[in-house]
Amino acid sequence: MCGSHDGIEVHHIWHLNDLNVRGRAARPAWALMMAARRRKTLVVCRVCREGIHFSGRPSRQNS
Repeated sequence: MCGSHDGIEVHHIWHLNDLNVRGRAARPAWALMMAARRRKTLVVCRVCREGIHFSGRPSRQNS
């Protein structure tokens, strides 16, 4: 997501349907990427993975 190759981890979800949460105004970029690829996993750096889990979006931005 941010382009970093340091501390690579894998973010995963249980079901692809989990990407379509009702009531969410706009899906975050990570959810759009996973849905477009039809994958339940996404390789991200540790900082971005923690951001996804704690705030719903990566902490770093792609520069």
